[in-house]
Amino acid sequence: MDRLIHPALEGLPVAWFSPTYKLLADTWRELRTALEPVTRDKSEQEKRIELISGGAIELWSLDSSDAARGRKYAVVVIDEAAMIASLEEAWQQSIRPTLTDFSGEAWFLSTPKGMNYFKILYDRGQNVGHGEWVSWQMPTSANPFIDPIEIESAGRDLTEAAFNQEYLALFVNWEGSVFRRVGESATASRLTEPELGHDYVIGCDWGRSNDYTVFVVLDTTVGAMAAMDRSNRVDYAIQRGRLQALCERWHPRQILAEENSIGQVVIEQLMRDGLRIQPFTTSNASKAQAVEALALAFERGEIRILNDPVLVSELVAYQAERLPSGLMRYTAPSGQHDDCVMALAIAWSAVAGQHRALYPIPESDLVVEPFEIPHDWPRAYGLDVGPFCTAAIWGAVDAENDVVYLYHEYIGADCAPLVHAEAIRNRGGWIPGLLDPTADGRHQTDGYRLIKMYRELGLNLTAVEDLVDSGTMEVLQRMSLGRLKVFASLKGYWNEFRCCGRRDKGRIATEGVSLQNATRVLMVNGISRMSKKPTPKDPRFEPWYRDDGWRGSTRKDSLGWME
Repeated sequence: MDRLIHPALEGLPVAWFSPTYKLLADTWRELRTALEPVTRDKSEQEKRIELISGGAIELWSLDSSDAARGRKYAVVVIDEAAMIASLEEAWQQSIRPTLTDFSGEAWFLSTPKGMNYFKILYDRGQNVGHGEWVSWQMPTSANPFIDPIEIESAGRDLTEAAFNQEYLALFVNWEGSVFRRVGESATASRLTEPELGHDYVIGCDWGRSNDYTVFVVLDTTVGAMAAMDRSNRVDYAIQRGRLQALCERWHPRQILAEENSIGQVVIEQLMRDGLRIQPFTTSNASKAQAVEALALAFERGEIRILNDPVLVSELVAYQAERLPSGLMRYTAPSGQHDDCVMALAIAWSAVAGQHRALYPIPESDLVVEPFEIPHDWPRAYGLDVGPFCTAAIWGAVDAENDVVYLYHEYIGADCAPLVHAEAIRNRGGWIPGLLDPTADGRHQTDGYRLIKMYRELGLNLTAVEDLVDSGTMEVLQRMSLGRLKVFASLKGYWNEFRCCGRRDKGRIATEGVSLQNATRVLMVNGISRMSKKPTPKDPRFEPWYRDDGWRGSTRKDSLGWME
C-alpha cells in the first residue's frame, strides 16, 4: 500500500489488484482509513479513491482477467499473485498495457503456490538477462514481529512441503517432489578461498540457448558447497576462462563436466588447455543415479548448500515422473530450469563415487617417501597416448620381496610426439616402455604406426594389450597384498587415484586418468619385461644410446672421449 500511496500523493494514478473481491475488501478498508485526511472523493462501488493532489487509487478484482483494461497507471500492485489462475493472461493482455504511458512499475506479491506463472515471473527477477525485473524471497523469519518460537512450532506441526511454502517462501512442487529437507540444509557459507586441508571438486553444467552455465564448488571434506558461478548467454571462451579461474583459486582434486551436446567440444578444448577434467555423460540412467545420490544426501543430512534463492528454488521444484517402462525420469517443471540442480548433482557424484572407488585401499597403505632406486632393480614404464594428454609412469621391482615401486611420472598436454619422447627418454633411454596400440579407441594399424613413430624418436617401446577389467583386478590385488607402493612425490598419480572409479553400469572410467591407464599397462604386462640398468664391464667404457635407440660405448683416453 505504501508503494501506491506515495505516487498517488504526487498526483499519479495507481492501482491494486487482488485475486478475488473478498481479498480486496481488507485492503480497501485500510486504504480508505489511512487516506481519509487527503481524500477528495471516493466510490465504494468502484473501489476508487481520488486525492486532493489529483492522484487516484483504484482497486480491482481479477475474477475477470479484463480488469482495468484501457486504464493508465504509474504503479500497480498485484497481491497474492500466485493465487490468480489467469495471471499470465491478465498481465499480458490487460495490466501490462496500462503501464506504457507512464513507463510504470509493477509489484507482484504472493506466497508461492506451486509451479505457476508467478514462479516464471520470479525467475525473471533472478535472471540478469531480464534487466527490468528483480525478485526477492523473504521467509517468515525475516518478519521481526513474529515470534521465532511460533515458527518452530509450525515446523513441527506442518508437513515439510507445507512449511517450505508457507514459512520459507519456497516454490514447492506438490506432485513428485524429489528433494526433501532442502531448507534446513541451506546453511553453508559462501567462501572466497579454499580452507587448509580440505579437498574440493567442481561440477559443471553447460548452458545452451536459454539455459544457464553453472559451476558448483563442493568441499568434499565437510560435504558443503563453497561457491557457485551461474551465467547466461556467455561465449564459451569466456565460460572456459571462468572455469579455469575457479580451478586456479580452488585447486580441485576433480572436475566433472557434462559431456552431452556442446559440452564435449568445450571439454576437449579445456583438455588442450591443460585442464584435468573428466566428462560426465548425462543419460537417463546416469542422471537418475546422480540425482538419487543427491536426494539421499539431503535425506541423511550429509550435504549443506548455499542459501541461494535460485538453487533452493530449483531443488524444491525438481520433480520425478514414472515412465511407461517403469523407470523414473527426473526433470524440472515445464518452462523451468534445472542447471543448478545438475551442477550440484554432478559435483556430488564425485563424493558418492568414493563408495564406488576403483581402488578402495587407504592411501597410507600405498604411499612411501621417495628414495634412490637401487642400481640393480629392474625397471620399465607404462605409456598412455591420448588425444589431449600423454602420460607415462615408471616402476621398479624389488625382486627379492616382489614389491613394485612407482617412482616417476610424466604428464604432457597437447604437444608434438618429439617433445613427449625427449621428456621420456631423459628419464633413462635404456628403460623399456609398454603401450597398448588400441587404447583410446584407436584402430590397431594406427596404434602400431604410433609405436613405430615413437621408436624412431628413440623410445624402446613394446606393444601390449590393456586388459581394463582384469588388469584393474590385478592392480587391486597387488595393492591389497602390499606389493605395490607409490612415491609420495607423484602428485599426478595421487590426484587421479582419488577420483578414478566406475561409471554407469559399473564401467571403469578411462577418461581423464591417463596415469592410472599407464599404471595398469605397466603392472599387467611390464613386470616380466623390466630391465636392469646396464653396467659396463670395463670401467674405461660407459654405455650410451643414440636417439634411435642404437647402443654403443664411449672410451676415455689421453686424447679425450672417442667412439
